[in-house]
Formats: sequence, C-alpha cells, structure tokens
Amino acid sequence: MNKKFLSAILFGALMVSSTGTFVSCKDYDDDIDNINKELTDIKATIASLDAAIEAGKSISSYTAVANGYELTFTDGSKIIISNGKDGAQGEQGLQGIQGPAGPAGSSIVPKFKVDADSYWMVSVDEGGTYEYVLNEAGEKIKATGANASADDIADAVGNLIYVDEDGYINIGDYKTSFKYNATIPSMIYNEKDQTMKVTIDGREYTLLMEGSAFNGLQTIVYRKQAKDDMEDIVYAYLLKYKDKDGNRDKDVLFASVPAKAEFKVYPETFSLSDAEFYFSDTYKTRAAVPALSYVEKSASLENGILSVSMRPQNMVSGTNYKTSLDVKMYNQYVSASDYFNVQVANVYSEDIHAYRIFPGQEIDPREITSTVKTANTWEVADKFNYTEQFNLNDSVNAAVVINQKVMPLAETNIEYTQSFKLIDQDMEITFDGQTINTRQGIFEVKDGILAVKEAYQSSAINEYAGVEVTTTVKSQVEGVDDYVFKNTIFVKAVRPEKEINYGTVDLIPNEGTLALDYATKTQIVSLNVRKFESEVGGRDVVAGDNYSWKNYLLPLYAYNEETKAYEQVSKTNGVAEMASNIDSDELTIADGDILLYYRNGGTNADKDSLFLMVGAKAKLPKTTLYVSPEAQVSGQTYKFSAWNGTFGKNKMPYAVWNNYDAKYFALTLTDVSVTRNFSATVKEEYKAQTIIGKWSADKTTYTLESNVFDDMYTVIPTDATLAFNLDAEKQNDYVKGLITAGTLTFEGNTVKFTAPVDAAKVKELKIDLYDGTVAKDNFYRTDTWKVQSPLKAFAGTANLGKFYDATLAKNTVIDFVTYAKTVLGADKKTSVWNSLVLKDYIDQDVVKYNVKDGKFDLLAAEQSLYRTATSSTGLTFSTKTEGWTIENGKLKCTIDPTGTIYEKVVTVTVAYKHDWGTTSFDFTIEVIRNAKP
Repeated sequence: MNKKFLSAILFGALMVSSTGTFVSCKDYDDDIDNINKELTDIKATIASLDAAIEAGKSISSYTAVANGYELTFTDGSKIIISNGKDGAQGEQGLQGIQGPAGPAGSSIVPKFKVDADSYWMVSVDEGGTYEYVLNEAGEKIKATGANASADDIADAVGNLIYVDEDGYINIGDYKTSFKYNATIPSMIYNEKDQTMKVTIDGREYTLLMEGSAFNGLQTIVYRKQAKDDMEDIVYAYLLKYKDKDGNRDKDVLFASVPAKAEFKVYPETFSLSDAEFYFSDTYKTRAAVPALSYVEKSASLENGILSVSMRPQNMVSGTNYKTSLDVKMYNQYVSASDYFNVQVANVYSEDIHAYRIFPGQEIDPREITSTVKTANTWEVADKFNYTEQFNLNDSVNAAVVINQKVMPLAETNIEYTQSFKLIDQDMEITFDGQTINTRQGIFEVKDGILAVKEAYQSSAINEYAGVEVTTTVKSQVEGVDDYVFKNTIFVKAVRPEKEINYGTVDLIPNEGTLALDYATKTQIVSLNVRKFESEVGGRDVVAGDNYSWKNYLLPLYAYNEETKAYEQVSKTNGVAEMASNIDSDELTIADGDILLYYRNGGTNADKDSLFLMVGAKAKLPKTTLYVSPEAQVSGQTYKFSAWNGTFGKNKMPYAVWNNYDAKYFALTLTDVSVTRNFSATVKEEYKAQTIIGKWSADKTTYTLESNVFDDMYTVIPTDATLAFNLDAEKQNDYVKGLITAGTLTFEGNTVKFTAPVDAAKVKELKIDLYDGTVAKDNFYRTDTWKVQSPLKAFAGTANLGKFYDATLAKNTVIDFVTYAKTVLGADKKTSVWNSLVLKDYIDQDVVKYNVKDGKFDLLAAEQSLYRTATSSTGLTFSTKTEGWTIENGKLKCTIDPTGTIYEKVVTVTVAYKHDWGTTSFDFTIEVIRNAKP
C-alpha cells in the first residue's frame, strides 16, 4: 500500500472542468493563505460527521453541489461539506476518465462497484456509465471477498479505497489512474460495501448508506500526545550495547521497545478477536524498506479508546516517519486512521536500572544505586516484621530511563528476570553504619522470599540483610548476549509496625477566604493552627518537643494537569528550622513567592501560629496548594524534612508523618488564588477618544498626531504597565495602505500621520491594549480612537437665490463671489454669506467671506499650517451642472440659451483642499435669462 510515511497529507475533492476531465481545484500553495479562515468550518463539519456517526444515521441521498457536497440522512437532517474555495479550474488529473460536462469547480462523487467477475469499476455520472479501474500496469483490479486467499496481498488490505499522498485513488494495494486534489474534502461512494467515505482534514469518516451491511469501524482518529504536531511523536526504542570505542555504527542491538499509540474509534466497542491490525506499507517483506509491524495481542479497547503497539523495522534513529493504522474487521471491512508521527530512538544498556517499588504505598519507584561492592548510604532501606516474610519479587523491579522518565520493563514487551540471594559469604559491605555479611547471618532467601531463620529470631531485630539482585534482560537478537547487571538492596528486620495510611488535612484561614487580590507588598493570611495540629493527630506531631526554634518556612506545590505531576510553585525552597520564632510580619518574602510559615510557640501552645505568606507582586490562578515535606537548610545546599514527610506518587507532597498512627498527611490549601485585577480606562479628559493633532505655540504649524497613549489612561494596579499596539490587520483598507506606505506610524506609543492624508477616510484607528507586554496571553482589549481633520465644516453657508440676466448668452460670465455680497439674507440688511466661514479647532478663521470686498479672505498662516503638500490646492470652485463651467473662480455659460426664456439651477461646490482632506459645501444659484421682475 502506498500510504506510507509521507511528510504531509491533505485529502481533496475530485473536480471536473468544463471538458469533464478530472482536475485539481487549486494548487496547494494558493490555499495556504486561507487555511486559518477555514479551520472553524472544518471543525464544525467534523463535529457534524461525528454526531451523525454516533447517532447511527444512514445516508438516504447525496448531491454534488458547487464547491462541495450535500448529504441527506434518513431522518431528514443534512450536512453540507464545502471545500471553501471558488472552485476554479485546476491541474488536469493524470489519465483520468472523462467525467460529465459541467462548469469549472463542479464537485462530483466517484462511485465504485464490482462486476460479476469481481473486478472493480467506477462511474462519475451517478451510475450512468461505468469503466474498469486499472492499476499502474493498466490491468483490471479484482475485489477481495470474505473467502479470499490468505496469501493474497489484497486480503491484507481488503477493499479499502483511499487517496494516497500523490492524490491518486488506491484500492487495496493498487494505485489507480484516477487523481484527486489533495487540499480539500473528498467523498468516495463504495457501492460494494454501501458506504460513503468522507475525508476531511486528513481524517476518514465512513458513513453508511441506507440499508448498508458494513460492519467495520466508521472512524479511527489518532489521539495526539502533544499540542504541537512537530512534537507529537510515538516513539519506539532500540536497546543497544555501546561500542567500547564510542563508534555508534558499531553499537550492538539486543532488544527493542515497541511504540504505542491510541485512537478514538467508533463504534466504541467491537470484537478485538475479529479485528486485524496493520500499519501502512507493512504488509509485504521488503529488504531495507521502513516498516511497522503490529505486536500481537497488544490491542486493548476501553471507553472507545483503542491502544495498539507496533514494532519498527529498518527505521533510521531520529528520523520522523508518518504512518496510519488500518483495522480489518471480519476479514472483510477495512478502515484507516489519520496519519501520525513515528520515530525510533536509541537507548543504551546503562539506561536500564533496578528499581525499588512500594506495594500499597503512595510512593514512586526509586532507583537502586547500591552495587554488589559499594553501598549508597542514601539508599532507601526496606524493613519487615522479623516474625514474618519479605517478598522480594513484589518489591523490586526493572525499568529503562528514557528522557528522564521511568518506563517499567514489564510495559515494554521485553522479557527479563530478576533473581535474589544473600550477598556472598566472604563479602562485607557497610550500610547505615553497620558492617553487613552473611557468614554469621540469620537470614535466608528462597524463591524470592526473605525471612529470618526460625532459631533465635528475635536476635535479628534491627539487623540488615544484604540481598544481591541479579537482573537479566533477555536479548531479542540471535547471537547477542543478554544484558545482566547486579545491585544490592538492604532489608531490616524490625519489630511489628502498623500499616502505613495516608490522609489529607485542609488548612483554612481564620477569617475570609484564600482568594486574594494582587498587591505590591507582602500579604499574610492567618490560618487555623488548632485545626491543623488536631487533625494531624496532635500538637506533639509537629511542635518538635516544644522547641521554639523549630519553626518552618515551607514551599508549596500544585498539580500540573499536563505533566500529571506535582510541581513546586514557590520561587524559593523556604527555610528549615529557622533560628527564632519571629513574627510573620518580620519575615522577608521574595517578590512573587508564596510559602507556608509555621511558628512554634514552644511550651506555650497558644503562641503556635500558621500563616500563608504571599510575596509582593505574586500572581496565582485558582488552584489547590500542597505543603512541601522539606525545605532548604539555612546556609546549606541540602534540604530537610520538617515533619518527617515524604513525596508520594507523581511527587505528591505528604508534609507530615504521624509516627504514632503510622500515617502520612498531605496538607492542602484549597481554592487559593492571587488575582491581578488589571484594568485600563481612558481618563475623563480624553473620553472623546478623538485624535485632532497638535498646533505649534505660534499657531503657524500643525501635525496630525496623538498624545502619548500612556498619558491618556488610568491603569490599575498602579505598578502595572499598559502596552499599546497598532495592528494593521484590524484597520480599514485605507489605513492599511498608510501603514504600508509609512505615512502612518506608531512609535513611542504615539500615532503620527505624514501629509497628505484624508482624515475622513482614516475615520478611526483600532488600538490594542496589553497588560505589560504585547503578547497574545497579555491581550486586554481593543479601543477605538477617532481621527478628525483639524478643520471644522463650513459654517454660515447659504444659496444665492435667483440671478437675472436678460442678455444671457454663451460665454456669459457670472462673478458669484462678488454677487454674493448683494444677496441679502432674511434680515434684508446683510449678505446671506455674511457669516460664511471655515474655522479650525483652535477657532481660527482659515477661510472667511469678506462681505465688504465681495471676496474670500484666507488666514495668513493657512499654507504653513494646512497646505504643506503639493497636492493641497487650497480654495477651489467647481460645478457639474450641464451647460456651465468654472473659469478663474467664476461661472461661465457654455451653451447658447438665446431666443428663449432660460431657467437653470446651477450647483457650485466650494472646496478647501488641505493636507488632511477636503472640506467643502455646495450652494445653488438659479440663473434666469429674463429681466428681473
């Protein structure tokens, strides 16, 4: 099968051009820019397909529509599967049969069936005509039935129809001559199985046609292990002996650890015994060809999650491969998963260790570091009731350490054994201050069971047995030796002890809650110390014989859902056994730190106290905190356990050990949060949120720029930093052009325009606000700031009424500017343009009509203020009225109205074109060729 190990896969729709030939819709590169916009639609479509499959819906009909397909189910519901493209004609398919004529971009669904002799045929006209499906050699392809020979390669892959990495339709192991586009959703109708296979976003969904007897898996979706595709890798490991000279090419392989992957499947339950599992290109044995083989009986199914293991062959270490899982049900129905990454990594014999395990206890496995010759004094010793037995088989195991993670050999399918015996008679080894040998010893080991000999049993109390552990990892490679290594563990015979138990004590505040606000100084929360001392079993468990110097500043942990482990959230390691029981408000806590402080009252229990210490500027999302069992010893590099606690599984902290009750206690603080309630509001004086620019002190120059944005906002908390960003993608097209041209800049948190710019087209700017830095996680909100021209609108405008001229003829000129002073307003005393003026926002008359002289006066500095660009032409007049034009600031008649009474309303535009746009108004003058009445 040619699905194997591809670098990237996107399945696409089969398209036909107007000539009917199979073609692709569009080159992959042209699709890249649209991928983000399509993701939402793709997710919605996938959700609809999942819902339809899980609801057991069957397809009653389907329709190929422009740029996609419409599926109608038997319950009347519908799903639209759209490719999101324009469907333009694309690359011609290689040797594709002729499809029905249709417009470019029309979608079709190829329909596959088998003839009476079991050869595959295909139709692209809804079954109107069929042609034989040919392989690359031009031969017809035979379908596989339930009775096919087990030696037939087609039997391994069944009647699986899919699209390979080159866009070609494949049936089983044979590539056909029909090509798909690999960038958009596709549908294939398998008439033999009565199924419709939909491929979208690299995932295949098998939907049943009405009446279908298909009994395979309808979906097999790989479950990612990491968010980033590049980091989502399923690893297989090769165990090797290192070459003594460091030549990696001469490293010797002796075993391998299979890769393991999980898949979400539907139906959620199916018979594993009736399923066969394969991986792409693993069905034939080909020398030196990368392949994966299914590890027999490794498949498990729980709550719809299928887990399988695979063993690599001929794969290069550190090289990424892509493959998919194929599942064949009842020797007939084959379904395939989407693609996932597989890598092989080398692991060496020295990475395999013996581990001490703790049955019934919440403690992680711990490496055994003592050898047969040297004891590690820090080794954790075991102990057992001297009158009973100690099961070495249940207490010791082996594991391989991979990327600092412990993988038990029992989970790797690698065969290994461990044997136990007392250390040699003539050997001595020192542990915990005792010299241990077996010459006079009273211990015995039989079948992995350690016991004290019956005679003189009580004499063995507090004596150590030294046990040699031999671990043998079986080689899987013929001619290569097993890996054998030895360790020593120490087990102490003791008087009977109580069974160890585990509990939790929740530390609560004396007042209020543990939901705190962000602060710029240390915060101290008093906790209920009496409740704490009582619930751990008594004050004497934690008060340290009433020594007032036994005070502890302990770090805190929280559970990380991603790593599935407890991790320290405190920035420092605290202090173990502080010199004095100082008051909490005298403690110095580092900024951003958070710790638990236990203050020992000595002989006066009333002075005992417990505090949550939160450093200045600390932030913490709502969580449950766990008190660490250990803290830093002052002036030393090591840590000390305050209350003899320990770390359990996944490094869960158990801070307190109650020796009287043989019980560990986890100390928790529930729903702790330190929330930085960040806010930014525009100051009252800038609430208009409008940029109108700046004038020089002498009012002779102007720039269209904003104030510094920092100065226009009030930020809470006061020590917060408000960051700003002008994101081009959020602006209108005109503004985007200004940014590209460099005539709009945002530097030093100031907006600045370079003339000429049309403020009316700018209209507004979208300014993004961030808490601290411009980063996705710190985004706060987007504010809209209007941008306004420095000039107001013309005021005091008016029409000029009727203008009579009995001699009006072609080329007659009307000086409307001068004429305006004679046109009286409503008061019958002053001109209608008596108040006509264009002002700026500092109340200067930029353009003003001079009634006395019948002309427009301009501000002396108007050019240096508002017309620095060559395109800023200043005051102009224009008209679009038919038969009239403007010359030298006057109206001129361009037609011959003589011989008749002529009446025409002429509209004139008065405009002042400046650096920041054009400010204008229209007025009318009714021209009449007649004597004034």
